[in-house]
Amino acid sequence: MRQLLTAILRFLLRHALQFALFIAILLAGRLLLAEWRAYSAGSEAVAALRLAADGADHHGAGLAAAATARVNALQHASQAAIAARLAQVQAQLSALRARRQASLFTLPLPDTHTLALHAQDEAVRRVEIEVLAQEARYLTALQAAVKGEDARHTLARLHAQHVQAYAALQENVRQRQELEARHPLAARLPGSDAYAQLSRLEAEGQRLRDINLQAYQAWAAQRARTGDAAHAAHPAPFAIDGAALAGALAPVQKAIAAGESQLARNWIARWRAPVMDVAPTAALLVLSAILLPVAIKAFFYFVLAPVAARLPPLSIARELHLAGSSLPLPPQGESRISAVSQGLLLQPGQHMLIHPEYLQSSPVSTHKRTQWLLDWRFPFTSLAAGMVALTRLHSDEEACVTISASDDPLLEVAVVHLPAGSALVFQPRGLVGLVCDSNEPLAISSHWRLGSLHAWLTLQLRFIVFRGPITLIVRGCRGVRLERAGQGRSISQSATLGFTTDVLYSTMRSETFIPYLRGQQALLNDRFDGDNGVYLYEETPRHGKQPGKVGSWFEGCTDAILKVFGI
Repeated sequence: MRQLLTAILRFLLRHALQFALFIAILLAGRLLLAEWRAYSAGSEAVAALRLAADGADHHGAGLAAAATARVNALQHASQAAIAARLAQVQAQLSALRARRQASLFTLPLPDTHTLALHAQDEAVRRVEIEVLAQEARYLTALQAAVKGEDARHTLARLHAQHVQAYAALQENVRQRQELEARHPLAARLPGSDAYAQLSRLEAEGQRLRDINLQAYQAWAAQRARTGDAAHAAHPAPFAIDGAALAGALAPVQKAIAAGESQLARNWIARWRAPVMDVAPTAALLVLSAILLPVAIKAFFYFVLAPVAARLPPLSIARELHLAGSSLPLPPQGESRISAVSQGLLLQPGQHMLIHPEYLQSSPVSTHKRTQWLLDWRFPFTSLAAGMVALTRLHSDEEACVTISASDDPLLEVAVVHLPAGSALVFQPRGLVGLVCDSNEPLAISSHWRLGSLHAWLTLQLRFIVFRGPITLIVRGCRGVRLERAGQGRSISQSATLGFTTDVLYSTMRSETFIPYLRGQQALLNDRFDGDNGVYLYEETPRHGKQPGKVGSWFEGCTDAILKVFGI
């Protein structure tokens, strides 16, 4: 019953967590979609408004130039021509102000193109209204100036007529006074010539007084009508007020500023500009990361590897001046020398050094103690190869010791006997123990090959040599094999455990480029030549076979360092 309740609670809890996770994902997706839609709509609206403002500015500049040329051409036109153009401008203004844009609240909602056209039409209408309004104001002032100039001309003409009538009246008065002075009595006697002449002058004087009064009244009336118009100055040449024209687009600019302010609060817009700034550099880096390894691998495969293949092989025996005695081989057709467990006879006068986890059974009569390093002359090699805290066994009588890989079911153990005078280049990573004479020191030596391109391309600059008589206990994944080099054998570098010093060691390029490019094969394989030479390898190497795992880059770097030191 308890197990049933536990299973039910786990089932409910797991699905409740899934339910909460789905809710969080859906809410996050909805918020992200809303932000993206707001950003897209805001960007399109701001772009449409900017396009409308730019189009209106360009259109307004053309209208301003046309209006300037047209109005300045009317500077010396008649009052009738000015009045006709003013009426035309006022009619256009009335038509533009009365025009209404179509409603945007329709179903379905208009697209971005329609919104852009609407904004552009409205901006153009505002610019046209402003240009025509400035033209109308200037034409009104010009008309007033022309009217004032005509009124001044009429007033001057009436004044001249009044002066002429007044002068004629004064001449008449002078003639009467002169006649009365010459004929004071006759001029008063009816029937005399002087009287008749005086009567004619008086009648003419009355007519001249009427003419003078009419001229004066006409001049006074014209002066009253002229009033302030007589003082109206002629306006300067017409020019468009750029500030007022720009002010006509103030609503559009305000809408653009509001749209940009709204976009600035959108986190997609805040990140878009920085991302777009660094995106070309990032794309270049990604492209370099893709192409540079390919170029390097192609250079190694097609240039360096063929050069190394043509170089003479390394001969450790020749350089060490060894005879290079070969190892005994398994029977014909067999090369496997390993098994899950191995039994060794430990003779008196011999001692065994072995990892404690590989020591499966031993007689109780054997003497055991701990030896911290394989060889104190090579502390780094012993530590890096894991040959530390070893168990040292010796016996006063013949003892059978059983060795097995108890910590890994895939490992097998092989026993390699090196007779006296033989030498084996061996990588200590595959060593789990050894048997040697107690009276003789362990014969291990290291040799650097810094002048060999084979060594540099494989990164194995140091070779560790074990000399007989000695028995090596070797481990290998899925088994260990011992084969004769003969006329030339090739094997993967990660599988090689060792080879005798009479082997001619070299490298050869892997057969195909694509598996090397994809990391399925190494650039170079080990090549062994020599009729009597033998080499040792494990069937399924784990060394350097960890692609895609976390920390594999660190493991690969560590393996490369250990390979440099021949470990």
